[in-house]
Amino acid sequence: MKRRDFMKTGAVATGLTLGMGSGAAFAQTVSLRMSTWLPPQHHLVADTLPVWFDAIEEASGGSLKIKLDPAPIAKPPGQYDVVRDGAADMAYHVMAYTPGPFEILRGAELPFLSKNAEVGSQAAYDWYDRNIGFEQEFQDVKVITLMVHGPGAVHTKKQINSLEDLAGVKLRVGGGGVRMAEALGATPVAMPAPAAYEAIQKGVADGALFPFESVKGFRLGELLDYHLEIPGGLYTTPFAVIMNRAKYDALSDDHKQVLSDLGGTTGAKMLGAGWDRADAVGRAFALEKNGTINQLSDTELARWKDKIAFMNDDWIAKADAAGLDGPALLDDLRATMDKYAG
Repeated sequence: MKRRDFMKTGAVATGLTLGMGSGAAFAQTVSLRMSTWLPPQHHLVADTLPVWFDAIEEASGGSLKIKLDPAPIAKPPGQYDVVRDGAADMAYHVMAYTPGPFEILRGAELPFLSKNAEVGSQAAYDWYDRNIGFEQEFQDVKVITLMVHGPGAVHTKKQINSLEDLAGVKLRVGGGGVRMAEALGATPVAMPAPAAYEAIQKGVADGALFPFESVKGFRLGELLDYHLEIPGGLYTTPFAVIMNRAKYDALSDDHKQVLSDLGGTTGAKMLGAGWDRADAVGRAFALEKNGTINQLSDTELARWKDKIAFMNDDWIAKADAAGLDGPALLDDLRATMDKYAG
């Protein structure tokens, strides 16, 4: 999907513009800078975020613009801080890279929950906003929307059909994947996503836990021949699209309304759809490189589920410790995922 090829998105944006009026309502043009840390070829930079930016610009009559920084100003774990401190107006922050402050929202990472990114993104926003509220874990910034990537898969140099095959395999993982990889018998190698290619190329890792988009987006298809698809994903990763609080407060009411209309579950749906497009591209790239895509047998999948069931229990304990009803929250998250899976 090209940046300007967003008919459904454009229709939404046009409807918002007509509904709110144009011209005087958007007299002052505002340009916002979004911090970034992904390479230029990654779909978020090249497609998914720009499509969303274009919808916002169209809905505002051209008066609210968002542009990605040309180069990173902070590493992935620092994205929240650069927005909080005003070094950037906006960013997309991965909660798993900064363990501790966002443990309730990180319930969206749990295994086997998310059919795809469009479903998971909408469900994560709806569930968290309705049950927790963003003021609880994001007091210093304004959350515009959320997105999650597609179902987490296992990409390796050798084929994985069982726990025995995975034993001792050095897997690149993100912040939330260390204990999961250990429980499955792999050897976790924790690092931010952009470092994965070099780590695999140099033999520091034998594979990676990633959604399929990484096969193309991080060029892993050049190095890894085997791709294990897990229904619902071994995990997903929530990203918060955040804005500096003072910068948000300084916006006109009309611009705030545009961000409200194209944020929330609407923005989550759009951004999630971009991740799903990228997953399709990644799968095609894997096959183009003569890669093998396989799934576990039902019996083997049950063994994997048993090994990592503790992750649900651990998250429930954290929610309970925060004064929440952990089991009920997890049940509601599953029901919300089902709702959007429709």
